Amino acid sequence: MGGKAQKAKQVKLPNGEIGIEYYDAEGNKTATHAGGKKPWRNNNPGNLKGGAGAIGYDERGFAIFPDMETGMKAKADLLRNDKRYKDLTIKDMVPIYAPPSDKNNVPGYTKDIGNFSGLDVNRRLDSLSPEEYQRLMQAMARREGAIDKRGTPIGVGTATDHTKETGGKVAPTPVQPQPAPPSPPPASTPEPTPEPTPVPVTTAPPVPEPDPTPAPAQEQKQSNAPADPQVASMIEMAGKPIDNPGRSALLKPVDTLTEGEMKDMIASAQGDYRGWRSGDPLKAHTYEKVQNWHVAIYGDGPQKYDGGKPIEPKPIRPIPEQISPHTTPDGGDLWQATARIGQQVAEAAGSDGTDNAVKGLQRGLNILNQANPLPTRSPAYGPYTKLGPVIEDGQYGPQTDFALKHATARLGPAKVQDGLALGRFNTFARNAQRSGTVDGLEAATHSAFGPLLRSGDDGKSPKVEGGVLQETLNTIGPQHHDDWEPLKVDNWIGPKTTAAFGRVLGKEDADHLTTAFGRGLGLL
Repeated sequence: MGGKAQKAKQVKLPNGEIGIEYYDAEGNKTATHAGGKKPWRNNNPGNLKGGAGAIGYDERGFAIFPDMETGMKAKADLLRNDKRYKDLTIKDMVPIYAPPSDKNNVPGYTKDIGNFSGLDVNRRLDSLSPEEYQRLMQAMARREGAIDKRGTPIGVGTATDHTKETGGKVAPTPVQPQPAPPSPPPASTPEPTPEPTPVPVTTAPPVPEPDPTPAPAQEQKQSNAPADPQVASMIEMAGKPIDNPGRSALLKPVDTLTEGEMKDMIASAQGDYRGWRSGDPLKAHTYEKVQNWHVAIYGDGPQKYDGGKPIEPKPIRPIPEQISPHTTPDGGDLWQATARIGQQVAEAAGSDGTDNAVKGLQRGLNILNQANPLPTRSPAYGPYTKLGPVIEDGQYGPQTDFALKHATARLGPAKVQDGLALGRFNTFARNAQRSGTVDGLEAATHSAFGPLLRSGDDGKSPKVEGGVLQETLNTIGPQHHDDWEPLKVDNWIGPKTTAAFGRVLGKEDADHLTTAFGRGLGLL
């Protein structure tokens, strides 16, 4: 299939099957995995939601790797090097890797991998020899239905190798999957799937790929894939509902939640945050939302007693029986709102680059959460746990996706769009401060704030954000420069304003400058 794929996305094929399309760095489609099981389609035998080497995500947030070897390395690193498993036995590892909250049969899983591998499940993972470790990996793959007892991969779909020809013709060729033994790569973040899925993996030496018999060239429609499949994957994920019931319930007002949704939140808090994730602020926030549900339904008065026995509290309002849709504060459809914001990030990627555009969103969400803390709670409980920051790595994965949907549900899409604009400007300012180059300030500022402040742009008129930036620089500049000459506030970002911006960045933190600018614009 040529060089290693650089990007990938999930698609629905004309025959109705789920497929994964793989692309090279130039956006040329190199391969398609059609049908089969998810681990094979995604080259993700560990069903990881992230990991070193991931080049995309499917619609449920599971990582896509360029080949099975890269996916195997990510899975191997999870068990061999991740601190959650470092001091555990095989038996203790299973409920973390395949938690019962995801409907996994932990005793059955443990028994099977012990029988299949011949290992004592009370052995510590770090005590296993390389050969024993490979036996464990193969046993887990067999338990998950990935391979049979001979180590032969099962559940494989159809792989097509796309070779570009003049006129858009391609010659599809069967591609033999090439599993490889695990070896430790950089760390990854797992999130096992709730149902066993076949994984094409074997610890035996890789089977040489047979010489393929070329299929007759056939006409195919020219691919309409975007130049950056990572952007397409982001747009798809941004518009998808959250599939975890407990986390999905976090995106609704407590007084609209059914009792079942409240219990989903409890299950999520108990099952989704194990090992190293036990300190995730979202776990505490989930429990706090459960407490708020009880306050909303039963009130926060003191417990009443009858003859020393507690009296079962009575609802002060009807408990919702029907599950309500996810909406924004103004009553709009939440998923449509986040899909539109995802599209705006995609448009920003056209000028900023994908990495900077996603960083702009991540930075903007952090700015918004810092400026808009969670509201006060009932005096019966303590204050809300502060939300953890979004990792600003330029990758649109499940954490960023949930943060986008949480902020949109809490603050509204307009506020999140404000945050995106501020985040894009802040990303430019940080990069400029790091590099010492402020070229492109005018274009970056108008690109970020123009969509918020104008319906059209003739490119010839002064812009209000230019004037506010000049006022901001005139406020901060004299604090660091005794010889500061005030800028004329004429709403034009020209050479003088650009040079002044560079002087301020030489002394002032880019984040503080962005916050002051945002306040001047009325966005914070």
